[in-house]
Amino acid sequence: MARRAQIIPPRPDLRRKAVNYTKGFDLKLSPAMVEKLEQVVHKARDNFTTDIAGRLVAMRKALREIGEAEGGDKSVLALIYANSLEIKGAGGTIGYDLLTAIGKSLNDFVTGLGELDRRRTDIIDLHIDALYVVLANRITGRGGPTEAAVLKAFSAVRAKFKDD
Repeated sequence: MARRAQIIPPRPDLRRKAVNYTKGFDLKLSPAMVEKLEQVVHKARDNFTTDIAGRLVAMRKALREIGEAEGGDKSVLALIYANSLEIKGAGGTIGYDLLTAIGKSLNDFVTGLGELDRRRTDIIDLHIDALYVVLANRITGRGGPTEAAVLKAFSAVRAKFKDD
């Protein structure tokens, strides 16, 4: 038979550590504090979008220069994997859920690939183009029916061409 949970009140010294009345926020935020917090969030969003744009440029550049280096496929795939994983993780943090979904699609596509052919390179290029569109048009949230159709198409492409 299950026992009832027992609620144990925190010790006074732990309560003092958790609630710092001199440095912490009041439970009711003033309009000035809300404005200050919003500015921090907007600044962080700008930093995130700058970072994501830099990652997109790096992936596009790596794809263009793929034939120049020995073992280029593996290094390009590693770079695309790492950057798409970062985009996948950062998108939802700043309200760009579509970036997360497309970043996940790209990450899933390159995971486990050993080499790139022209078709796979084109698919990766399409993912990068879609990420650029989302970022340039500031499409927040999940998008609309068009974006849902794009995600569905990426899923079909991934299933069809990943293991060719």
